[in-house]
Amino acid sequence: MGTTSWRGQIDRALNAIDCIGYSKYTAKQEQGWQPGEAVAGLYSHGYRNTVFDRAVTFTNWLREQYPTIRLFHEVDHELTAEFLGEKVETCTPDTVRTLLATLKKLQEGLYALNWIREDIVPAEWQVVGRNPPRGPYAPDEAKALQQWVEVRHPEYGQALRFILSSGARIDETLHLRADKVFVDRKCVELRGKGGRVRRIQVLHADVLGQLDLSRRFVYLEGTNGFQWKDGLERVVRQGCDALSTRRRGVHGFRGTAAGGFISIKRALGFTEVEARHELAMWLGHNPHRTEVTYAYVPCNVLKRRIILDADVHFEGTDSTSYP
Repeated sequence: MGTTSWRGQIDRALNAIDCIGYSKYTAKQEQGWQPGEAVAGLYSHGYRNTVFDRAVTFTNWLREQYPTIRLFHEVDHELTAEFLGEKVETCTPDTVRTLLATLKKLQEGLYALNWIREDIVPAEWQVVGRNPPRGPYAPDEAKALQQWVEVRHPEYGQALRFILSSGARIDETLHLRADKVFVDRKCVELRGKGGRVRRIQVLHADVLGQLDLSRRFVYLEGTNGFQWKDGLERVVRQGCDALSTRRRGVHGFRGTAAGGFISIKRALGFTEVEARHELAMWLGHNPHRTEVTYAYVPCNVLKRRIILDADVHFEGTDSTSYP
């Protein structure tokens, strides 16, 4: 009989502590919960998906580093500490903090199934510090980094060009569908957080013409989604180190695109408030929450008037058709 896959083991472990539909507030009362403690069980689909995704990241690492290990009862806290140690070197404190919390939730499920006898997550592990605001890459930094990546990994380089032109999230880029790319109209349709769909005009129309539209998905086809995203993040970190550029992750390219977008809007006569309203919709946020745009385009960046070369002129934006 074959061994259950890592994903199958993770799914069964999370099913063992699935409390979706049950009141988390009631569970806190029943468990005598105190501030700072974790609540036993999983109470939302969103958090379950987060735990599953982070657990898959861990098992992908196990598969690469320790291919002979196939079951969770073979994993000990020293292996997990090694994994977390590597992440500390390459990820922000908040990312490591999320990994630690989700692996503890996975451990809870493994205990519920009686699959482990001892902790696989080091109990004494502490994450120090908070995320500094990363913000956008300067346009010249983004261009140099994108070119560095493209020379070594053409598909990742092309994906970064797309993000620079569309402001898309990494997951939106991965799931970009060929039939949602409208080259003639210089726009694409993206499926964002919560399944919300938006159609946006891109900053550089030539980027769309370079995409392989012969497949259903431009990037997801024939690849492992988690590995693709991890690979893109990894090569961007390597490029930052090689070019002595501050690490801002793939998300920094989204910030660079946002700077180009808002500068174009200002050049067209929009006030800052109006431009940020448009930007919030372009990025897939609530248009009434313009404060979120300051994470992408801080005031000091806007004052320096960072302007990207673009070959489009935006018209009005409404709730169904973005710029």
